[in-house]
Amino acid sequence: MSTKRIAVIGTGYVGLVSGACFAYLGHKVIGLDIDETKIERLKRGEIPIYEPGLDKILQRALEKGNIEFTTDYAYAVKNSDFIFIAVGTPSKEDGSADLSYVESAYRSIAEQIGDEDFKVIVNKSTVPVGTGRWAKEFIAELLRKRGIKNPEERFEVVSNPEFLREGKAVEDFMNPDRVVVGADNRDIAGMVASLYEKLQPAMIITDLPTAEMIKYASNAFLATKISFINEIANICEATGADVTVVARGMGLDHRISPYFLGAGCGFGGSCFPKDVKALIYTAKQVDGEPKILEAVIEVNERQKLKPVEKLLKHIPNLEGKTVAVWGLAFKPETDDMREAPSIPIIRKLLELGATVKAYDPVALQNAKRVFSREIEKYGERLQFVTEKDKALEGANALILVTEWEEFRDVDFDKLTGKVVIDGRNLWEPSVMKSICTYESIGRP
Repeated sequence: MSTKRIAVIGTGYVGLVSGACFAYLGHKVIGLDIDETKIERLKRGEIPIYEPGLDKILQRALEKGNIEFTTDYAYAVKNSDFIFIAVGTPSKEDGSADLSYVESAYRSIAEQIGDEDFKVIVNKSTVPVGTGRWAKEFIAELLRKRGIKNPEERFEVVSNPEFLREGKAVEDFMNPDRVVVGADNRDIAGMVASLYEKLQPAMIITDLPTAEMIKYASNAFLATKISFINEIANICEATGADVTVVARGMGLDHRISPYFLGAGCGFGGSCFPKDVKALIYTAKQVDGEPKILEAVIEVNERQKLKPVEKLLKHIPNLEGKTVAVWGLAFKPETDDMREAPSIPIIRKLLELGATVKAYDPVALQNAKRVFSREIEKYGERLQFVTEKDKALEGANALILVTEWEEFRDVDFDKLTGKVVIDGRNLWEPSVMKSICTYESIGRP
């Protein structure tokens, strides 16, 4: 595999993992971000996010001299042939994707492309179907205004969507299920595909809109599986069936598979919620009726508050009561709080008069930022503690929100006499019901 020069714009979960892994594979990588403090930390080898294994990958890349970090667009563009865009595309109020960060990156790149350059601009960010072709026209027009001759010959736009799970991102990059590359120029698509040559992945080379749709369709389908099994869980509760056994029986069918059939208190994170909403928006823009996708979001939003509903059956008045909450991040092995079920759960508990004592192994600092208004409003009624057992001290109830591995092995004596709501079906009901008042999701 020949060494290529790569710039990665954005040093969040996707950008930092992709850049570090490309550098680990032997490419020369420049990581660019407008956040000067973050860049200074990265130059020292400090990881600004929690992602298992990333510190070792980055340290090795730094030691080999394969990665550097900068805030200088001119330097990054000049010294790279492939420019990956890995900035955020959050949801707007109408559900559409906010492309302002992507557009800003396009503008900054276009300002640095010269008359003799040829740059391959690669979208890693999740962008709506049609963005790649719009970007080609947008960038060409920016170059034309700068007086660049034959602007369409100075660059190409490629879609290379990411499929990285937070908490498993390094593993997913180094052992991909597939790599998708979409471009109008198949030779350019092949050049981008060659960056992954050492990994020998299953490769899909297609056009721009198809590559963009593969990303959205994949996330929407996984989110649909989660909402589906949560709806089944709710029916199980009413009929006496056990959703964990139902899911196991379904998952053994190879057409279904067991993955993403874990009933619980809903999904969160930076991808599923915003991508499903963006796909709903896109469908409506072309006069579609995305009823399944709308139901996915509706079921998920309801599901997030199921633990509170269950708690109220046992403690109808939470005024003056203390509730421990275990798990704040939207899933284990990450400190990401975006769209985490813990957010509406804690806000509802506070609204109902409870004192909340919350614990998470790695997400406490992010949680304090998310709940800054609640901290100011409720004072001591919202406490963040550094040990799971401290959260239980004086608590009338426990809600498990995130299934961190450390929660599997607990001192069950500390749960005696409490109401325990298992939002992730982590514990065995027969054991739990012998020591406390216990409810889970979709199990008798």
